[in-house]
Amino acid sequence: MDRSRLRAALGPILVLLGLWIALVPFTRPLPGGADFQLESTPRVGCRSPLLGAFSDDRPTGTAYTTPRPMKGDPTVEVEVPCGSRARFRLGLGVVILAGGALAHRRSPVP
Repeated sequence: MDRSRLRAALGPILVLLGLWIALVPFTRPLPGGADFQLESTPRVGCRSPLLGAFSDDRPTGTAYTTPRPMKGDPTVEVEVPCGSRARFRLGLGVVILAGGALAHRRSPVP
């Protein structure tokens, strides 16, 4: 495959990937115990990195206080900070977006 054709195809893909990383809301694992399930980890949802990077995004979730919890065990509300992860995702998304825009700009029009 010709380098110019590869760059022309890679540019829009990187732009879309950068936008997805910078704009789509994400989840964080919930610290503490949860109902024991092999297929899932308890998670709490964070806002979009674009919003979370500039505001105090701290969602809360209910976690068990005992290991290997069962229904009826004591729970506690846990606050998960999302700000640092949001800033990282926003920065990474902007860098990938800029790389894709640059690759698309430098590719010759067929």
